[in-house]
Amino acid sequence: MTVEVVLPRLYERDIDVLLQEELIFNEVVCDVFSSALGFDATLEISECSLSVVDGTGETDLLARFIVDGKSGVLLIENKIDAAFQPTQPERYRARATELAGTGQEAYCVLIAPAKYTEGNSAAAHFDARVSYEDVAQAINSQSTERAKHRAALLLRAVQQSKSSYIVIPAREVTTMWQRIYEIARTEFPLLQMKPPTDKGRNSWWVIFKGNLPSRITIDWKVKNGFLDLSFWNGARHRPTLSSRKPPGASLVTSGTTTMFRVSVQKPSKDWVELTDEQIRSTLEIAQQLLNFYNAHKYECDLHEQR
Repeated sequence: MTVEVVLPRLYERDIDVLLQEELIFNEVVCDVFSSALGFDATLEISECSLSVVDGTGETDLLARFIVDGKSGVLLIENKIDAAFQPTQPERYRARATELAGTGQEAYCVLIAPAKYTEGNSAAAHFDARVSYEDVAQAINSQSTERAKHRAALLLRAVQQSKSSYIVIPAREVTTMWQRIYEIARTEFPLLQMKPPTDKGRNSWWVIFKGNLPSRITIDWKVKNGFLDLSFWNGARHRPTLSSRKPPGASLVTSGTTTMFRVSVQKPSKDWVELTDEQIRSTLEIAQQLLNFYNAHKYECDLHEQR
């Protein structure tokens, strides 16, 4: 009987586990890595660990191998579609160099969909690049139903990457977010802003969650000069035209979202050049919106979540 399998959305952790098993048990997959590294013989994996962390960061897979009677270590970074973290490739290289200093062979390897490495200069820091497509082909060559399924998982991740948004980090935008975060963390901790990751050029919507319940957020739309207390579809509390409004706010509806909107100082044409005082004054209003909600939430209509 043929069983229809619906393939899920995959995350890098899922692929890490699949790769660990294939490296340990599948000689054909090991041959793909050997070829990428320029080895004449197929390497044999003696140990493979997931998520190995040291003072320089995390290695997705750390595999110890033997080839031609010599032992060594592979430091493998796995990417589906996420951008590299700051200096991440350089830190892989530094870890490999440190291990090589102990007399071991050490190589860093990037595994990702083929299109990920196209034009990606950071990939040059790795000794070898292995594509999901090549590994899927190697797994599928075994011609078992299990192998076909595991190959399909990798190809599902390739397809997923084609429809994903890959952030191209913009240093000036990331720096601006970091400035906002530092002021929020030290002066407005109740906003509970999360530490920012790398940001692309179009990352101009800052979200504060504070102690707000599900489906309610405070949203700073920097380029538009708006600060919204947003009640998204499904929010337990939702204001109406008769509800008390925060000082200086208007009630706005967009689709299924209702917002208390306050206009804040709109940035200049280059919106990343906000001054600390502009950031601080906007965060003060964000704090006021949070305080308003906590003081007046029961004056809003109560909608049961479904």
